[in-house]
Amino acid sequence: MEKLHFSSSKFLVAFLVVVALIFRLIPHPFNFTPVMAIALFAGAKFKDTIWSIIVPISALFLSDILLSLLNNYPLFHNTIFFVYFSYLLIIMLGWKLRNSSLNIFKTISFTLISSILFFVITNLGVWMFGGIYSADFNGLQTCFLMAIPFFKYSLTGDLFWVAVLFGVYEYSSRKLPIIFSKLAAERNSVKR
Repeated sequence: MEKLHFSSSKFLVAFLVVVALIFRLIPHPFNFTPVMAIALFAGAKFKDTIWSIIVPISALFLSDILLSLLNNYPLFHNTIFFVYFSYLLIIMLGWKLRNSSLNIFKTISFTLISSILFFVITNLGVWMFGGIYSADFNGLQTCFLMAIPFFKYSLTGDLFWVAVLFGVYEYSSRKLPIIFSKLAAERNSVKR
């Protein structure tokens, strides 16, 4: 399966950004969004490393702008660095899925690692800079315990959206060339 590159994936790039925007803006359970899946998918499937970073980070940033405007909260909150750093690491994990055919076990494993990575890094940020928890081990422990209910939605959403993105990509990359070649053959036979 050939990896996507910019010239053959303009529609996919726009589609991923729009999906991330829509599913972060409509009501949903906390953290049940496709942003992590887009980061892992982009890292795995975009041939160009720069585009594998630009797509998910721009989707995240655009949706952050809209959410801050719609909900009247600051765009640059005190844990934003931790969120974006997490996504950069997840994109890099996606790079480890490059040059291989779909391996369901490996993809699920990387999804679980990505979810845990995001959970740990962002909650460290909340503990360190959120001003909610005490700056000791008890505060750290409380921070992580309070975050567990959100983690179940993150994990469920991440597994769901990774299955959708990777599944649709694998199906489409196998079926669309056949469909397009049949359509081209029919078009050529009609012209004769």
